[in-house]
Amino acid sequence: MEIPRKEHDFEPSFSSVYELPGEPAIVINGVPDIPACDNALALCNSLDDEKLHGSTGFGEWLEGRVVNKLFGDRYYYGVIIEFDKVTGWYRVEYEDGDFEDLDWHGLEQVLLPMDITIPLKALALKTLKRSRKAQKNRKNKTGNRRGDPKEMEGRRKKSVESKVVLPTEHAA
Repeated sequence: MEIPRKEHDFEPSFSSVYELPGEPAIVINGVPDIPACDNALALCNSLDDEKLHGSTGFGEWLEGRVVNKLFGDRYYYGVIIEFDKVTGWYRVEYEDGDFEDLDWHGLEQVLLPMDITIPLKALALKTLKRSRKAQKNRKNKTGNRRGDPKEMEGRRKKSVESKVVLPTEHAA
């Protein structure tokens, strides 16, 4: 006795594209050939690209981390105090007051493991506070302290209100 086959019951070939009945997907058997033309997308390995450029994308998150580096015959502890986004260099200040600028490859070799007892939320808040503080310092250094005109008017009103003397009090 032969089992009747439905039209959609078929064996796909090994290099074909076909739909699965009742499914929103298609199946592609085989790997398409990569065209050898100039406008083809360049395939890349993101891990290798990261190593080439030396950028980790989290430079300012490393500020405050501790390093331990051998100078001569002695190890010195240091702290990452600054990350320069333009150059990608990390400034490390050592316990003897000396400092050094390192790229990611140099820093990676001397960076100590992070204390895992610090909650990630605390680390994130610390980083945000540090970046806000840096923004305020930049505003103070540039002298650009002009505020919104409406905000300035509100400040004037508050200062006038604070100088008002109530009729029951004597003016000083």
